[in-house]
Amino acid sequence: MDVAESLNVPLSAAIGEVRRELERAMLEGSDSEVAFRAGAIELEFTVGFERTADADAGVRVWVVSLGGKAGLQHTETNRLKVTLTPVNREDEDEDLVIRSTRSG
Repeated sequence: MDVAESLNVPLSAAIGEVRRELERAMLEGSDSEVAFRAGAIELEFTVGFERTADADAGVRVWVVSLGGKAGLQHTETNRLKVTLTPVNREDEDEDLVIRSTRSG
């Protein structure tokens, strides 16, 4: 992995981190009296598309890091908006509930 590539995050990793944070919020707030229904989650990314011609030929989508050093790469970027609706894997018709954590 070169320096320019290490500044970018695969789209799957970014969405996976959102999933882990929702799971963490659910676990941390499971004993709280206050709950939130999870609705549609809109994420907007600046992404770069990279076409490769090596043995793993294909197209990769990267979430572009805003903290990268200038001049490392020249990638055309696009805005990508993704809407995710969290569901309970055991019962997709059941509302996903995230409870707030108690302070103190």
